[in-house]
Amino acid sequence: MLNRLFIACLLITRAFAQNTPVLLPQPETVRYTDEKLPVSRLTVWIPASAPSEVRFALEELKAMLGESAGESIKKAPSAALATFQWVVREPGGALPEVSEMNGKSERERYKLTISGRGVRVDARTSAGLYYAVQTLRQLITGQGKTAFIPGVVIEDRPALTYRGVMMDFAHGGLPTVAEIKRQIDFLVRWKTNQYYFYNEVSIELKGYPAIGYRSGYTQAQIRDIIAYGKQRHMDVVPFLNLYGHLHELLRNEQYAGLAIGQYGHELDPRKPATNAVLKDWISQYAELFPGPFIHVGFDETWETKRIADDKDVRINAEDLWVQQLAFVEGELKKYGKTVLAWTDMNNYYPDIIKRIPEGVIPVLWEYKPDTVEINRYLNPILREKKPFFIQPAVSGWGHIYPDAAYTYDNIDLCLQAGVKHHALGFIHSVWTDPVEPFVRASWLFMAYGCIGAWQGSVPEKKHFTEMYSRVMYPKVAGEMQKAFDHLAAANASLDKCLGRNTNGMPRGTIIESWSNPFLPYYLKNTNEHAADFRNARKSGEAAQAELIGALAKCSSQDTAFIHSMIVTARLMAYTATRFLWAKTVCDRWNESMLVRKKNDFVVYDLAYPCHGLLVDVMDEAGELKTAYSEAWRSEYMPYRLNTMLGRFDVEYGLWQKLYLKVVSYRIENRSDHVADQPFDVLFKPDF
Repeated sequence: MLNRLFIACLLITRAFAQNTPVLLPQPETVRYTDEKLPVSRLTVWIPASAPSEVRFALEELKAMLGESAGESIKKAPSAALATFQWVVREPGGALPEVSEMNGKSERERYKLTISGRGVRVDARTSAGLYYAVQTLRQLITGQGKTAFIPGVVIEDRPALTYRGVMMDFAHGGLPTVAEIKRQIDFLVRWKTNQYYFYNEVSIELKGYPAIGYRSGYTQAQIRDIIAYGKQRHMDVVPFLNLYGHLHELLRNEQYAGLAIGQYGHELDPRKPATNAVLKDWISQYAELFPGPFIHVGFDETWETKRIADDKDVRINAEDLWVQQLAFVEGELKKYGKTVLAWTDMNNYYPDIIKRIPEGVIPVLWEYKPDTVEINRYLNPILREKKPFFIQPAVSGWGHIYPDAAYTYDNIDLCLQAGVKHHALGFIHSVWTDPVEPFVRASWLFMAYGCIGAWQGSVPEKKHFTEMYSRVMYPKVAGEMQKAFDHLAAANASLDKCLGRNTNGMPRGTIIESWSNPFLPYYLKNTNEHAADFRNARKSGEAAQAELIGALAKCSSQDTAFIHSMIVTARLMAYTATRFLWAKTVCDRWNESMLVRKKNDFVVYDLAYPCHGLLVDVMDEAGELKTAYSEAWRSEYMPYRLNTMLGRFDVEYGLWQKLYLKVVSYRIENRSDHVADQPFDVLFKPDF
């Protein structure tokens, strides 16, 4: 580990000083030479007998080399004459296996040697070959006929065996299958090997036609995603909910009787019909997902505990939790599945870890950048000497754009704890609870965590956006780096203004971003934080400018992503604008009418049809609605889009009603009339 950290620091310095390629994740050892290999000299031999995973890796190599050189890479006449030589020493090994939990697996190990004569990859399995190709991709320098690969010897293997991202397919928009494939392509660049498909009832199940209708994925789509992942050495792991978080099921009258509460969130394990349903589900999920692992959730089962505490002393909530987990694990064991489950209920049941069935792997999740909080869940696992996974998150559940410092620190601390205590693996959560934010805004932070999981230590934060932008967006790296930094700054400024009144809702700025800015609390808050709101606007506008500049020069494959980020930047600037404009409107009216006692063209300033302050906000809200819809459709299915567009409609209505009230007030009074009430009292702005 210390060797990898030393090499990482050394090469970061070299990368900036000598413009050597940025390698993310940083390999275990790297030794550069003075040699260079022109990309145009590379030839590849793909034998007809090559396994499909090997063939895919080599075809991907040909494609990326061809893109860099500007022409197709030639096929070698024989293996001996190819300038790209490869050895895969063992068959199979495409995906992570349960047998690797001992931490001694060499499955993903590879050695990459580049000289002026050619390239050689020595890999234990096809996974090692594929990851060597991903590293080679980052080594290519320049474009066209002058593109070359520097001489280097790299030996590499991961610090953690299991490295995953959990994508939320239950709370927000549902990414299209094409977008899911883009996410997988993105994640494998950082050598991620598990893609956790978080599902409540968003996967089609036979015999339940009304559940997830037009708001989920068919089994054929899931099989397509699984196959796509396997080609890229990514295991698509089902992340199910087989106890709590099932409101989407239980709100239906047909299944409401399975709940422990009324139209609630949790199943009632005491009812035979409940486990009959689960047996059916488990058989279908086990058949659909061929991999060895299944995550069953079991988090946040507060409803059962509340009912037990408040209403029904006959319910022992802890016993029910253990009983249900044992039942689920026993059923899944029949299909050869290894079960993962969250451990947060340890907060309510202090002895729960020692009662977890032996075959269940506990998964510690903690999303705060707080070592004390992490250890509160980690220590009971360590006391019981249980193998475990650790799971931080991108803070996308609380902000339009994730809180960069909060997310980085949470990942840092969880990874440090995981490596120190020999965690089996690392899962990076991406939640979509507020619905509004685009997942694409989380990609930078997903990469940060995935890179850290391979290296065993996080990337160097100070230069991370620069290094990441150089790897991901070589044509527009400067613009993208500045855009990411401006977006982070915009969120930091908004975080000083909003986020204190969420009352159990997702923490962060987004819940208050649509609140009535004319309410007394918010007018006072805006007065106190006017400078912070202005800084948020400046940073949001600066991010837009950089992203718009990037559009003119970027690769065509990046345009949809950059358009999405522009909408994100506009939403952040708009959040600040609506609060500042409410203050400005009130200040303009009150200063004129109440202080100066003069109708000083105030109605003109507020309600001029093309440039009045009220019209400004209507214009931006209307334009944003269109841009948001376009960005949504490029990433998600239609499900929940109308819910989001409705926010823009209500927002537009607030300002349109105010505009009409001000115009009517002007018509009903003489032109020199002076009002004797503050703006917010006289017009009572409301939705």
